[in-house]
Amino acid sequence: MFNRLKNIYQLIKNLNFSVENYKKEAIVQSLPVVAGVNRAKKLIEKKRYDEAEEILLKSLDIAQDALVYKYLGKISEERSQFKQAVDYYVKSCLINPEDKEIWLRRGMCELYSGLFENSILSFENANHITPNNTDIYTGWGMAYMRLKKYAHAKDKFLTAARINKYNYTAILLSAVMERRLGDYNSAEEKLQFLVKVAPNESSYYEYANLKLIKSDYDNAEVYAKKALEFNKQMLPAYFILGEIYSIKKESKKTHEIFQTAIENDLDGSILHFEWGKACVRLLDFGTAKKEFLIALKNEENFVDAKTAMALIYAYENNFELLNELYEKNSANVYIQEAQGLKYCFENNLDRAIEMFKMAVKTDANQSYNYLHLANIYKKLGDISKTKEYFEKFVQINYHYINGFLEYAKWLISIEDYADAQRKLRKAEHLEPENLEILNLLFLTQYTLVKNNVSEYNVKEALSSAQKAENLGRFDYKAEKQDLENILTNIQGK
Repeated sequence: MFNRLKNIYQLIKNLNFSVENYKKEAIVQSLPVVAGVNRAKKLIEKKRYDEAEEILLKSLDIAQDALVYKYLGKISEERSQFKQAVDYYVKSCLINPEDKEIWLRRGMCELYSGLFENSILSFENANHITPNNTDIYTGWGMAYMRLKKYAHAKDKFLTAARINKYNYTAILLSAVMERRLGDYNSAEEKLQFLVKVAPNESSYYEYANLKLIKSDYDNAEVYAKKALEFNKQMLPAYFILGEIYSIKKESKKTHEIFQTAIENDLDGSILHFEWGKACVRLLDFGTAKKEFLIALKNEENFVDAKTAMALIYAYENNFELLNELYEKNSANVYIQEAQGLKYCFENNLDRAIEMFKMAVKTDANQSYNYLHLANIYKKLGDISKTKEYFEKFVQINYHYINGFLEYAKWLISIEDYADAQRKLRKAEHLEPENLEILNLLFLTQYTLVKNNVSEYNVKEALSSAQKAENLGRFDYKAEKQDLENILTNIQGK
């Protein structure tokens, strides 16, 4: 019995000694760790990250402390080593999950690392610990935005802006989400507010983007230029201007704006791809091909440039790249147009019509599809549809001579000489010394004169003939002689 009691006493004595020893050890451990963290914090403030990191790593040899991991995370974040920062923040959270700041920083670094679902969970925890924090809701919205859950993102950004009306980032991002959701009026209200109270390259750029979507090209140009006044390195603003100028068929300005971007050290694959897209809108397929090939040379697996080249090759009756890309990119306007060309090549005109109509629905500015449709309906003998799509094409491409020429030739073929003459007059205005235009113009004038003889009309027709002769080629000498005889008879009466 005595021995048993003695053993129990010894156990208690040993336990008491262990507890006291633990207390001493804990004091010995905690003081250097806290001191190390404080020294590291001062070094971090001075951006002396290597020294701070060395102190903190030595502190980990003493104790696995939440603050040590937290400040190691801060150092990694300052170095833009976001995945490393996430690892440190996770360890800090496991030790002290109630830190008011750590979940926000963890969420942001997960966001920057592409760990969007994880970042959402971190922002949820951050909000649980620190409710109604504008920064948490902004980051939360950004995570949803990256997941393309735009409605959820908008709600978070709006909440962030309600918490702090001076959170202009949240207001801007909520406007961006509204634009993507098609709520243009609400987006415009916010962007109008921002360009007045917080003008910067981002607010001006987003407003320019909205104006472009709404086809308000003049104001889109104004705001894109304002964005570049703030920041000449803002590449997307150059793309907006390139798109505007190409839609407006201002070829010189289109090429100048992309060249300006290159002069501002913004050369790269995406720039040449956007330049090529602008050339497609200008119907300059040769230059477009050159730009797309430069983009692919710089970045071999650039899918967008490949889809654009599929269209260029389709114009050359080469459908190999189209066949490779079609299944995964069938919603792309270039792929749709290329597939329409393939159906034309196969004489599958009904399917070609479907595809070209789908393409103009996808992007009305991809206007060459209207000419494709006009030519198909011309083959099918549908006069009404042919005229409809020729009209749509020349209204958009009012500087494209070949469009007017093709339209006029078809009108002549159906003996609509009066309308053919109108189209040829527009073409002549664009290129006064084009012999084909002058010869066809004389033909329409001659035919109309024969149906409605007047001295003025005869002289107009003979003037076109004379211009063609002076330039070296005139195809209707017998008809010209006929008009000269008519004019002699008129003047002799």
